[in-house]
Amino acid sequence: MAVDTTAVAEVPARVELAGAAALPMAGVTALRTLRSRPILGRRVLVTGAADGVGRYAVRLAALGGAHVIASVGSAGRAGGLAALGAHEVVVGLEGIDRPVDLILDNVGGPQLVAAWELLAPGGEVRNIGWASGEPAVFAPYSLLPIGPPKTMSTYGDVRDVGPDLATRLDLVAEGRLSPEVDWRGSWRRVTEAAQALLDRRIAGKAVLDLDPTG
Repeated sequence: MAVDTTAVAEVPARVELAGAAALPMAGVTALRTLRSRPILGRRVLVTGAADGVGRYAVRLAALGGAHVIASVGSAGRAGGLAALGAHEVVVGLEGIDRPVDLILDNVGGPQLVAAWELLAPGGEVRNIGWASGEPAVFAPYSLLPIGPPKTMSTYGDVRDVGPDLATRLDLVAEGRLSPEVDWRGSWRRVTEAAQALLDRRIAGKAVLDLDPTG
């Protein structure tokens, strides 16, 4: 397979290849989404925080010095988020009583509409997923706040990912970041893995191993 040199990174000796395989896409999305504006001391809300992108986002936002609020769909999905650095773990948006400066939204739908109302003047929503599969319907004029502009943007750029992969691999090698692999098994169990993902029984990533030959 021929790829651009800007699309690859060397895996440090201390990082297992299975863990490295879990970093692209979800990991790069979380890193690029958070890196585009200062987050030190800011209140950052991550919705869908139990999923692959969400867990990476929680950890990276905490490493960046943010006050991290991790939102999950149910109490059973909250496991491990505090250990990743979340200062608050909430179900839906329940209990968030102060404005937030940045929202990394993985859910979309009605929750995105409600999250917009929590955004502080000058804040931003970054759309990186739409797990709800539902439309987001905003009331008339709700997107036209008085005062400093609030913005909403999408982040899905996966070009030239090599340097960002290298950054994440170094963080894993240093022990500051986990690959967040929650399920691992033979590629022959791909149906089982896919169903577990669809049923939202996996917190983080699933990795399939190629069986040894010969």
